[in-house]
Amino acid sequence: PPRVPREQWAAMADENDTTVPTAWPTASPTAVAPVADHHFGAANTVLLVVLLMLCTLAGYLLQEKRIGYLPESGASMLIGMIVGGIIRAVITNEAEMELIKFNPLIFFFVLLPPIIFEAGFTLKKKRFFNNIVAISLYAVVGTFISTFVVGFLTYICALMGLIGVDDSSPLQSLLFGSLISSVDPVATLAILGSSEANCDPLLYSLVFGESVLNDAVAIVLFHVMNSYASDEKTFQGSDILVVMARFLAMTLASIAIGVATGLLCSFVFKISNVHSYHAYEIQLLFLFSFGCFALAEL
Repeated sequence: PPRVPREQWAAMADENDTTVPTAWPTASPTAVAPVADHHFGAANTVLLVVLLMLCTLAGYLLQEKRIGYLPESGASMLIGMIVGGIIRAVITNEAEMELIKFNPLIFFFVLLPPIIFEAGFTLKKKRFFNNIVAISLYAVVGTFISTFVVGFLTYICALMGLIGVDDSSPLQSLLFGSLISSVDPVATLAILGSSEANCDPLLYSLVFGESVLNDAVAIVLFHVMNSYASDEKTFQGSDILVVMARFLAMTLASIAIGVATGLLCSFVFKISNVHSYHAYEIQLLFLFSFGCFALAEL
């Protein structure tokens, strides 16, 4: 906008009004905010890079020194706890704390798809399908039992006043049970897969196959429980059958989406010559994988 002369400012003011500005604006005060946000975003990026470097170096040192009692995931958690404690002690501004909090959407749509894709891509299909019944019992039935046992034990402790969890409904406790039932067998698989252990291949296949399905089962259970919590429904004993039915429906729908996306990806690769261009082939493979995951989340 055009600059207003000082004489015109004075003429526009009322004779009895004494609020004519004595300091004339020279720049927009809101221009400082984007610069501060940009600098804070850069600082967050630097912190993320440093954390990833520390986790990578920790994993290297654990492998180099052959430290078996501390898995890489545990070392990463310790680094995160230490850095988080330092940040909590240094930063006192709540607005800045909100900016560096972990966004669950980043986990579900950025970090989780590559983990699931890697587990399926490296799966030994012959051993997996030869033991599919035992693996399904461990992964599905075992995760169900773990979720409800841990959830209702947590709810009982809340009713007794031992822990600070909502005791008006067992939904929060069941949400916790579904989360805690997703186990991380990385350290176990690393030990069983080593040549020194000389583990039975059947045992390794069962543990690995259960770990692949366990995460998927826990995620679906969490979504089902979370839908109850979002609708503010009261959870009763009869709702367990409803949860099982919804879990079965979501599981079958997810499998159908995965199979359809895989067939579409195979069809595109078959009718085209994209395999001659490896960069485009890899890009399409990852995009189909991410698209399948996002479509199943709808």
